[in-house]
Amino acid sequence: MSDDELLPKLFVYLSELRVRLIRILIAFGLLTTVFMFFRLSFMSLYGTPVPVILPTIYHNMGIQFLGLIEHHVLPKGTEIIILKPQDGVVADLDTSMFLAVVFSMPVIVREMGKFIGPALRKSEKQLIRMVTVPASLLFALGAFFGLWFVAPRLFIVFRSYDLGLGASPTISLTSFISFILIYIFAFGMSFEVPVIMVGLTRTGMVSSETWIGGWRYAVIASLVFGMVFSPGVTGFTMTIMAIPMIALYFAGAYVSRRVERKMMAESKSVSQALQ
Repeated sequence: MSDDELLPKLFVYLSELRVRLIRILIAFGLLTTVFMFFRLSFMSLYGTPVPVILPTIYHNMGIQFLGLIEHHVLPKGTEIIILKPQDGVVADLDTSMFLAVVFSMPVIVREMGKFIGPALRKSEKQLIRMVTVPASLLFALGAFFGLWFVAPRLFIVFRSYDLGLGASPTISLTSFISFILIYIFAFGMSFEVPVIMVGLTRTGMVSSETWIGGWRYAVIASLVFGMVFSPGVTGFTMTIMAIPMIALYFAGAYVSRRVERKMMAESKSVSQALQ
């Protein structure tokens, strides 16, 4: 393909990508604004509480979400301290942007899917449609599991070490926010493993035997993932992050084998019916 043919196509792709990114940024920006300048409240309507959003700056939905996390995750007696005057603003902005990314995910997936859709084969499009909803649900489940069940126990362990050293159990606001948000995101990503494995097996790209035979590489990859994405990069947090990924990998391999056997049985039934 000559430069005269390539450049017009390249400009078309870049223009299409710009349109998709602008739509994503608009959704992200609007949601960030909502989370930073409105709070969730409840009003009584004939005795029934009805959720409403009201304008505010200092007690917005980002701060409300942060307060919920603090109350649930941190052990009693742990004090959050402010080290810099802007820490509160930075924490509010980070939390609001994190919520905006989560709630704008359907827009992100839709726009990126429309952009790459024309370049995909039919089987690849089927794979994307097949895993989009389960992957989104598993991400939410993983984030919730990590936040609601694992993180509180993790901070109890941290607090026990602090008390063992005779130190006061305190944590800076920015350190807590960066730790917990990275932790939620990484736990959500780790729960994507089974649905991706099953999707690849269902489309015939990777057999279940390949997943089962590669379990050693999966263990190493899980440890590397935990090392890269676990907050603090300690052996303890790395292991906490890697163990669920390893368990989910084996679960994905098991489900992939079941799916593969079911597909083979269906294919055999169709062949017998045609004979």
